[in-house]
Amino acid sequence: MRHFYDRHFQTVYRFVICRVGNYPEAEEIVSDVFYQAFRDHAQYDAEHAPEAWLLGIARHRVLDVLRKRSHRPRILHLDEELPPGTFDLESAELPDLLLQREELAERIEWVLSGMSPDDEKLLRWRYLDEKPVKEIARSLGINEKAAEARLFRARSAFRDAFKHAAREFDPTSSEVTHER
Repeated sequence: MRHFYDRHFQTVYRFVICRVGNYPEAEEIVSDVFYQAFRDHAQYDAEHAPEAWLLGIARHRVLDVLRKRSHRPRILHLDEELPPGTFDLESAELPDLLLQREELAERIEWVLSGMSPDDEKLLRWRYLDEKPVKEIARSLGINEKAAEARLFRARSAFRDAFKHAAREFDPTSSEVTHER
């Protein structure tokens, strides 16, 4: 095992550090990669190079770390200037703004859940998962023009339903029904 680790460590480490750019994080990921490789060695296919298998594990671990990193809020130091476009907390009506955002999110979810499953899936893929039209088309087994046409129809249906939702949706009510 030690020989396996020594032989492949540099390749895996270079792969990881080039992607995360942070030595402690890279070291932790590399440790996880080799731990998983030793734990799951029975799944290794001897027809393939061990480095390819290790780099596949490393790629998944790096993606996990980068996803988590993108969801972390950026912490400002007290002496740092606020980024442009940041509102002044003292003059902002923060509770009202948050409440409006929550109500909007609830209304969007409510409208989406009342749409046809196909339209809901298309809109979630495009706007919540931010999938490109090309990827959506590939997932559906259709060409891009057909995917764009379906998205157009789904957006139109959403727009109409959203207009009607203002009358039907009451976020303070515990019962929400779809009557369309």
